[in-house]
Amino acid sequence: MPLRLESRPIGDVLVVQCFGRIVAGTEVHSLHAYFGDTRAKYADIVMQLDQVEFIDSSGLGALVRLMHGSRAKHGDLKLTGVSANIRRVLHMTNLETLFEIYSSLDEAITAAYLGSRYSKGKEGDTRPRVLGLIDSGDVRALLRELLFTSGFNAVITARLEDAKMLLKAMKASTVILSSQMLVIDHQNSQDVLGQISPGARFVILDADFAKQDPGEAYQKLLAGLREA
Repeated sequence: MPLRLESRPIGDVLVVQCFGRIVAGTEVHSLHAYFGDTRAKYADIVMQLDQVEFIDSSGLGALVRLMHGSRAKHGDLKLTGVSANIRRVLHMTNLETLFEIYSSLDEAITAAYLGSRYSKGKEGDTRPRVLGLIDSGDVRALLRELLFTSGFNAVITARLEDAKMLLKAMKASTVILSSQMLVIDHQNSQDVLGQISPGARFVILDADFAKQDPGEAYQKLLAGLREA
């Protein structure tokens, strides 16, 4: 089965699901090409290998190169879903301790945030941490930039499941919810996230936030963040 890759960002971390074989030839070339375009901006990568049938020496070397590339950008390449066969290969090649291996995506995402930003002897980011659960892609892009320029460490997503992982990982003090995301699949988002972080404060955007005057809307949001 040829290698197939699917990726999506969870906050600042790129999650890559691998299917098939990571072997010399087209597969390894496609793996390097996959990370050579817009995905190159991500320093922290989590590779899910639970659907990988086989990895050869060239494929293992490709993972080592990707790991070194991530660490050169002050991030890391973490692995999840490592089968017994691949773990045996890592053990036999003495590379088992080179990679950080996690049993779940949730654990890997949390470790990516802890290792890169908030602990393990690093100075960390002292800006107030804000998590956003926003339905509109345009509003997500706008808020990310506006919050950054206002001195916040903001991570914004459109998926409740990702928001749950991110809230655990970054320990955000404030959560911004768009009105359209208050109920998702019959779940109350505020209740779900509040159970993960009981001390988090919530700021709810107006239902017509996307159509409001940007300056006035953002000043109102800032006031809500300061109050929170």
